[in-house]
Parts: sequence; C-alpha cells; structure tokens
Amino acid sequence: MRTKSYVKITKNYVVLIQVFKMFNLPQKLEQRTNQKLKSSSSYFGSYTSLISPSAAFNRLMGFLPYKLESSKFVYSKSYFVFSTISIIIYLIFVVLSLYQTNFSSMKFIELVHKLQFALIFLCGPVIFISAYTKNRSMIRAINGISNVSRILSSETCHKVVKKILIKDILILLPLMCSIPYNLFYVPYIFCYTFWYTFIGTIALTSLYTNNVYVLNACFKYINDSLVQVKEILVNDEPHLLRRVYHMQKNPILLTKLRTLKKQHLEMSEVVELLNNTCSIQIEAILIIMFIFIIFTMYNYLSIFDR
Repeated sequence: MRTKSYVKITKNYVVLIQVFKMFNLPQKLEQRTNQKLKSSSSYFGSYTSLISPSAAFNRLMGFLPYKLESSKFVYSKSYFVFSTISIIIYLIFVVLSLYQTNFSSMKFIELVHKLQFALIFLCGPVIFISAYTKNRSMIRAINGISNVSRILSSETCHKVVKKILIKDILILLPLMCSIPYNLFYVPYIFCYTFWYTFIGTIALTSLYTNNVYVLNACFKYINDSLVQVKEILVNDEPHLLRRVYHMQKNPILLTKLRTLKKQHLEMSEVVELLNNTCSIQIEAILIIMFIFIIFTMYNYLSIFDR
C-alpha cells in the first residue's frame, strides 16, 4: 500500500511540474522576444549601424574606400584600388556609350534622345571623379558626424532609420520596375553606363541625405536643450538680471550651456566639411535630374501633340 501511494504522489508531482512548465513557457517566450527587441534596438540605435548600408553601397560602387575598425570608418588601400579600377572601367564605358549614341546606328534613339543621353553621360564622370578625389574628406566627415551623434538617444535613431527606409523604398521601387526592359532591349555597354550613372547618383545622394538627417536630429536636440534652459531661466525670473547670482547658484546650468555651445561648434564644422565635400556632386546630380525631367516632359508633350 505504501509503495502504491508513493507512486501516486510521484505521478502527481510530475504532472504538477509539467503544468508549471506549461505556464512558464509564455513568460520565457516573452523574455526571449524582449531580449531580441533589445538587441535589435541596440544595433539600430547607433550612427554606425544607421549609415552602414548606404556606406557599403557606396563602397560597392567604388566611391568610398573604407573599412570598419571598432565602429570607426578607416581609409582602406585595398578598397581604394577597387574604386580606381571601377572608375577607369566606367570612364571607358562612357566613351564607348557616347560613340554609340552619336556615331553608330542605334535605331531606338532619336536626335532628342541622343542629346539627352550625351548630356547625362558628360555629367556622370564629373560626379564620380569628384567623389573619387574627395573620398578621404568624406570619411573624415562621416567620423565627425559619428562623434557628434553620440548625443542622440536610441529612440531618435529609430525615427531617423524609419525616415531613411521610407525614402530609399520610394526612390528604388520605380527604378526596379524599369530595369528588366533595359536589360533585354538596350545594348549592354549603353545599359551599363546608363544604370551605373543613375544608381551611382542615387547612392551618393542617399549617403549625403542620411548624414543630413542625422545632423538635423542633432541640431533639434540642441534646440530642445536650449528651450529647457530657457524655461529654467524664466522660472527663475526674480533673479534673472543678477549675473552674479547665476554664476554662484547655477553652475550646472552654465556647464550645460558651455557643452551645448561646444557641440554646436563641432556640428557646424562637420556641416561645413560635408558641404565642401559633396557640393560639386550635388550640383552635378541636380543638373542630371533637371536634364532628365526637361527631356522627359518634352518627349511626353511631343507624343501628346501627335
């Protein structure tokens, strides 16, 4: 009898343990999902993870020879050789494409199209040669923005990531739709030059705008901090005109103002470096977009008139 009762007790104990484990499973799953969310937020909560996709895309196109060393962008000689080879190949293909559009008998190209593609192929080398010659200053600008963006919280970085993703999707979707036609119905040299020019301009513009988004968030942080300081001063109105009082009673406020001033100066220097690096590229990209829009509108209006 004792053995039977002991067996029953052990069986009941095993059943209770199994029930307890079943009720514990959702908690464990929640803990695992929370850990995954924390790891993803920590990954996307830094400037390096935010800018890495666009920087890697520019490196693949041959515009930014860098390598990552302890979350810092460092100039790489091996990638510089790759970028030199890619730029030389592109320039050769530009010359061949200009010859095809102007001197060979391409049936799908009219006079207006010839002028359009000739202007685009002349602006493309200006963009990529300027990006190639200023790649070191671009790496310095990226490292400067990385140092400045440490003041941003992970939530702000997540908001910037959402803006970047929406912008990239809206830009890339129309291009992906028109790639199959050009692959099958356009000569390969012409197709390579055309798409390298447009995808290269998109890569450079994406890198520039992503850095601008980060700098905008940094300036917004400084503005919000200054508003908080202003509210503190307004609440301290009876002693607002006494400078000695603030020197003695508000040393934390003064140190905060000094740090904000220092951060603002660093941001201004980084903005100047970024603008000096990308000014020629952005101007040439705007010229290409203007040429493309003008000639596309002309083609549609001529078809409508016919």
